[in-house]
Amino acid sequence: MKPKRFPLFLGLMALIGLLSCGKEPVDEAGLLITGRSQCYMTFFDLLGSDHRTVLVSGQTVIDTTALTVTAVAKFGTNMERVKPYCSVVTDAIVEPTMGIWTDYTQAQKYTVVSGNRQVRKTYTVTVTVQK
Repeated sequence: MKPKRFPLFLGLMALIGLLSCGKEPVDEAGLLITGRSQCYMTFFDLLGSDHRTVLVSGQTVIDTTALTVTAVAKFGTNMERVKPYCSVVTDAIVEPTMGIWTDYTQAQKYTVVSGNRQVRKTYTVTVTVQK
Protein backbone atom coordinates (compact mmCIF):
# COMPACT_ATOMS: atom_id res chain seq x y z
CA MET A 1 0.00 0.00 0.00
CA LYS A 2 2.96 2.37 0.57
CA PRO A 3 3.89 2.73 -3.12
CA LYS A 4 0.42 4.12 -3.94
CA ARG A 5 0.51 6.75 -1.19
CA PHE A 6 3.66 8.48 -2.41
CA PRO A 7 2.34 9.48 -5.89
CA LEU A 8 -0.91 10.58 -4.28
CA PHE A 9 1.04 12.68 -1.77
CA LEU A 10 3.12 14.26 -4.56
CA GLY A 11 0.02 15.03 -6.60
CA LEU A 12 -1.70 16.60 -3.60
CA MET A 13 1.37 18.74 -2.82
CA ALA A 14 1.57 19.90 -6.45
CA LEU A 15 -2.12 20.84 -6.41
CA ILE A 16 -1.72 22.78 -3.16
CA GLY A 17 1.32 24.55 -4.60
CA LEU A 18 -0.55 25.60 -7.73
CA LEU A 19 -3.59 26.80 -5.84
CA SER A 20 -1.52 28.82 -3.38
CA CYS A 21 0.03 30.94 -6.14
CA GLY A 22 -1.68 34.31 -6.08
CA LYS A 23 -2.08 36.60 -9.04
CA GLU A 24 0.49 39.36 -8.60
CA PRO A 25 -0.22 42.75 -10.22
CA VAL A 26 1.78 43.54 -13.36
CA ASP A 27 2.01 46.64 -15.56
CA GLU A 28 1.37 46.85 -19.31
CA ALA A 29 4.95 45.68 -20.00
CA GLY A 30 4.44 42.58 -17.86
CA LEU A 31 6.67 43.86 -15.04
CA LEU A 32 5.73 43.19 -11.43
CA ILE A 33 4.16 46.12 -9.57
CA THR A 34 5.52 46.23 -6.02
CA GLY A 35 4.82 48.30 -2.92
CA ARG A 36 8.02 50.33 -3.24
CA SER A 37 7.55 54.08 -3.63
CA GLN A 38 11.23 55.03 -3.89
CA CYS A 39 12.11 56.62 -7.19
CA TYR A 40 15.61 57.83 -8.10
CA MET A 41 18.53 57.32 -10.46
CA THR A 42 21.79 55.96 -9.03
CA PHE A 43 24.11 55.68 -12.07
CA PHE A 44 24.35 57.06 -15.61
CA ASP A 45 26.60 56.18 -18.55
CA LEU A 46 26.84 56.79 -22.29
CA LEU A 47 28.33 54.31 -24.74
CA GLY A 48 29.83 55.15 -28.11
CA SER A 49 29.72 53.14 -31.35
CA ASP A 50 32.43 50.81 -29.97
CA HIS A 51 30.17 50.09 -26.96
CA ARG A 52 32.66 51.67 -24.55
CA THR A 53 31.92 54.54 -22.22
CA VAL A 54 32.39 58.00 -23.70
CA LEU A 55 32.09 59.81 -20.36
CA VAL A 56 35.07 61.29 -18.54
CA SER A 57 35.59 59.33 -15.32
CA GLY A 58 34.46 61.15 -12.17
CA GLN A 59 32.66 63.94 -14.05
CA THR A 60 29.08 62.62 -13.85
CA VAL A 61 26.87 64.23 -11.20
CA ILE A 62 23.39 62.91 -10.38
CA ASP A 63 21.36 65.40 -8.32
CA THR A 64 18.33 63.55 -6.95
CA THR A 65 16.91 66.77 -5.46
CA ALA A 66 17.12 68.95 -8.57
CA LEU A 67 16.41 65.88 -10.76
CA THR A 68 19.37 66.54 -13.03
CA VAL A 69 22.25 64.54 -14.44
CA THR A 70 25.29 66.40 -15.76
CA ALA A 71 28.16 64.63 -17.46
CA VAL A 72 31.20 65.36 -19.62
CA ALA A 73 31.93 63.29 -22.73
CA LYS A 74 35.47 62.72 -24.00
CA PHE A 75 36.84 65.08 -26.66
CA GLY A 76 35.79 63.99 -30.16
CA THR A 77 32.69 62.04 -29.11
CA ASN A 78 29.91 61.95 -31.72
CA MET A 79 27.07 63.18 -29.50
CA GLU A 80 24.50 62.50 -32.24
CA ARG A 81 24.82 58.73 -31.78
CA VAL A 82 25.38 57.43 -28.24
CA LYS A 83 23.57 54.85 -26.09
CA PRO A 84 22.46 55.92 -22.61
CA TYR A 85 22.31 53.50 -19.69
CA CYS A 86 21.38 54.07 -16.08
CA SER A 87 20.69 52.28 -12.82
CA VAL A 88 17.70 53.07 -10.66
CA VAL A 89 16.51 52.09 -7.21
CA THR A 90 15.07 48.57 -6.79
CA ASP A 91 11.85 47.88 -8.76
CA ALA A 92 11.80 51.30 -10.49
CA ILE A 93 11.69 51.61 -14.28
CA VAL A 94 12.80 54.31 -16.75
CA GLU A 95 10.72 55.87 -19.52
CA PRO A 96 11.52 56.12 -22.38
CA THR A 97 13.61 52.98 -22.56
CA MET A 98 17.36 53.50 -22.56
CA GLY A 99 19.92 51.48 -24.52
CA ILE A 100 19.01 52.81 -27.96
CA TRP A 101 21.03 55.21 -30.12
CA THR A 102 20.16 58.74 -29.04
CA ASP A 103 21.14 62.29 -30.05
CA TYR A 104 22.64 64.06 -27.03
CA THR A 105 23.42 67.37 -28.73
CA GLN A 106 20.43 68.60 -26.71
CA ALA A 107 19.47 67.73 -23.13
CA GLN A 108 17.31 64.60 -22.83
CA LYS A 109 14.54 63.85 -20.34
CA TYR A 110 13.95 60.49 -18.67
CA THR A 111 11.23 59.66 -16.16
CA VAL A 112 11.98 57.26 -13.31
CA VAL A 113 8.81 55.48 -12.15
CA SER A 114 8.60 53.83 -8.72
CA GLY A 115 7.91 50.13 -8.18
CA ASN A 116 4.30 50.86 -7.20
CA ARG A 117 3.98 52.96 -10.43
CA GLN A 118 2.58 55.94 -8.47
CA VAL A 119 5.67 58.17 -8.10
CA ARG A 120 7.21 59.70 -11.23
CA LYS A 121 10.33 61.89 -11.33
CA THR A 122 11.62 63.37 -14.57
CA TYR A 123 15.38 63.84 -14.80
CA THR A 124 17.02 66.21 -17.28
CA VAL A 125 20.28 64.75 -18.60
CA THR A 126 22.82 67.22 -19.99
CA VAL A 127 26.11 66.06 -21.51
CA THR A 128 28.83 68.45 -22.67
CA VAL A 129 31.93 67.55 -24.66
CA GLN A 130 35.37 67.88 -23.05
CA LYS A 131 37.40 70.83 -24.34
